[in-house]
Amino acid sequence: MRLRQIEIFHAVYSCGSVTMAAEYLNVSQPSVSKVLRNAEDTLGYKLFDRIKGKMVPTAEAHALFEDVKGIYDQLGALQNRANNLKLGRSGHVRIAVMPALGLDVLPRAIAGFRQKHPDVTFDVSTAHFSEILSSIREQNCDIAIAFNPPALAGIARHPVGRGEFVCVHQAGDVPIREGRVSLAALNEREVVGIRSSGPLSQLLAAHLQNSQVQLQSVVSVQTYYIAKNLVGFGCGIALVDHLTALAGSEPALERTPLEPAIPYEVVALSDEGRPLSRVCANFLRHFREVYAEVGTL
Repeated sequence: MRLRQIEIFHAVYSCGSVTMAAEYLNVSQPSVSKVLRNAEDTLGYKLFDRIKGKMVPTAEAHALFEDVKGIYDQLGALQNRANNLKLGRSGHVRIAVMPALGLDVLPRAIAGFRQKHPDVTFDVSTAHFSEILSSIREQNCDIAIAFNPPALAGIARHPVGRGEFVCVHQAGDVPIREGRVSLAALNEREVVGIRSSGPLSQLLAAHLQNSQVQLQSVVSVQTYYIAKNLVGFGCGIALVDHLTALAGSEPALERTPLEPAIPYEVVALSDEGRPLSRVCANFLRHFREVYAEVGTL
């Protein structure tokens, strides 16, 4: 049976008459009768007996309906799926982010999005900047979110927001004036340093050089979150991104912006040759909203 024949058979069987089936399908009665006759000719047996104006299913129709119902239900599910994909309410989103974004903002965004769209699934990976670029170019992710990425050929940019570097320290460890700590006041200080991890560490190094400030790295780590935790256990101070500074609730740890400020962009990246799906575009809009709400100092 063809799909149209399945649809007509299901409607007539369920409604009990050609007239009601035609109304249900919003088609003419003759078209329903014609498709039904074609189905019976194709099958080689009758599906309904016409008794007193009613369509009474034959034994073959009863047996066939069990399978037809399953197919019809699948067709309905397929239609719903297609509509949800059109509206961006269903699908799969693959995201690669810098570790700091996975501490609070991204989990909040995913949880909030799935409350509204429970049919959307996610795959999340955290990586350093070079790995994120590889993930985009090898099409292993749909969206990547990074700090201060440079403009790159073949990579589309979707601005999310802004942030700035923060000094995390124990209470009283740094001189604070008008809510900020001067870079000059940190000259020769012992810090937990970050090994080069892409554009963000390059930005910090350039600002320190321009300000003629030298920091003494006593411990070197790969992620800002580990640096922050080391400060929490008494290992000096650290200059970290603002999202890392905001995450967690260490009571003895303070976070103070720098003077002059060292700002940076938060940008979503994607393959320029592969436009974002509706669900990815919808999630990105939602992520921006969450970032604006909880991702600023």
